[in-house]
Amino acid sequence: MYHAVQAAGDACAGQDPHYTIPSARFAGHLDLALRSGARVDCARDLLATDGSGPAVALTFDDGHLSHYVCAFPLLAARGLRADFFVNPARVGTAGFASWSQLRAMAAAGMSIQSHGYDHRYFDELAPAVLREDLQRARGEIEAHIGQPVTLLAPPGGRAPAGLAALARATGYRHVLGSRPGRIAGRTGLRVLPRVPVTADLDDARLRAWLDGSPFVSARAQMRHLVLGSAKRLLGNRRYEQVRARLLGQPHG
Repeated sequence: MYHAVQAAGDACAGQDPHYTIPSARFAGHLDLALRSGARVDCARDLLATDGSGPAVALTFDDGHLSHYVCAFPLLAARGLRADFFVNPARVGTAGFASWSQLRAMAAAGMSIQSHGYDHRYFDELAPAVLREDLQRARGEIEAHIGQPVTLLAPPGGRAPAGLAALARATGYRHVLGSRPGRIAGRTGLRVLPRVPVTADLDDARLRAWLDGSPFVSARAQMRHLVLGSAKRLLGNRRYEQVRARLLGQPHG
């Protein structure tokens, strides 16, 4: 699960530096994944297969402009595809890819999927509002891109109880969250794990993920559990304020 990719000399304005990696490092990640011997593809197509053999799904959240400017050319140069989860309300605004750019990516084989309509956290929405959000996001992306939207990634990884079932009822096939882990066995009505890529992810730790190291996975899952507890204890807004202060980032 990637977020922003930063080109050399680009300030990548407006993006979270904790989840922003240099384009050169992202290129290295792609090459490591290719050398692992696993099938490297978008989650849309991997989840539509029988799941035999090792595989690595590449996904991006938020629809940043850097996805089109930096990530897309590096993927295309290697013949790779990825899923890009976007918020229709943000498409074409400052710092985010436009519909024409997303259509160009889709025409080249990239998968454009739903990140909700406007990036509101799903656990803050009433059930009826959440249903409308999921339907509206899916409908607008399909209308602009001209391809089915089958995947949903909840903003901030906030996945309220019953999200997978609600997503299925509103036309999605799978929900991809932010809990670290590997997808194994039946996907069913559950939120599937992803590995969050942060600015401090080095090649050694990425290789361990690709090799299926249980130690690295357990450590990441423990960190996710601690952060999830903090979010529930503090609430979303207070948690974001504390997180920004600890990371030395501005917060409105």
